[in-house]
Amino acid sequence: MSKTAESVLSNNTSAVAPDDDDSPPSTVLVLLGPMEFETAGKADIMSIKIRTPDERGPTLEAAAKMVKEETLQAMHVILKSSSVSSLYDETIVSTFFEALTPGAETTVHVLGTPDMPVQPADVNSIRVSLLMGGLRLESEGLTEGEEGGWTLTARKPKPGGDSDDEEDEEPKKEELESIAE
Repeated sequence: MSKTAESVLSNNTSAVAPDDDDSPPSTVLVLLGPMEFETAGKADIMSIKIRTPDERGPTLEAAAKMVKEETLQAMHVILKSSSVSSLYDETIVSTFFEALTPGAETTVHVLGTPDMPVQPADVNSIRVSLLMGGLRLESEGLTEGEEGGWTLTARKPKPGGDSDDEEDEEPKKEELESIAE
C-alpha cells in the first residue's frame, strides 16, 4: 500500500478496504458527512468516509490506489441534502470512472428531511457531474419510503454501445445545456 494510502487509513479518516486483500472490491460506498457504515462479515465493499472538504482529495487518492481498472460493479454515494454544496465534488465520479466495469451502475442517494424534501434543482451539480464524468443518467427522482430523499442512477457505457446510441447522444447534450442555464 502506498504511503499516502497508509497515512489516510491509519488516521482512520476514510477508506476501508475489503476484508480479503487478494480480491479487489466490487462495490465502492462513499459516505459524505457524519455517517457510518459497517460491513457484516466478509464483504467486497470498499467504504469511504469523507467528513470534511479537506479530507476529500487525500481520501479519494488513497482509495483509488486500492482498486484496479474495470473491477467495480457498482458505486454508491450517500450524503445529506445539506452537504451537496460543501462535500459533493465531481472528483468522486472521475476518481473511480476507470475502475468501473462497462455497464456498472453509479447511484447517488441524497437524503432529505420530511419538512424539506430534496428538489430537482438541489441536485443539479450532481446530475451534471455524472454526465460530464462520462456516465449515462438512467433515472432520478424522489426515493420511495425515505423522508424526502432523491436518488440519481447512472451507468458507465459499454464499449461500442447500443445501435441507437447516436440518437440518444443529442438529447443528452440538450439536457446538459438546459441544466447549465
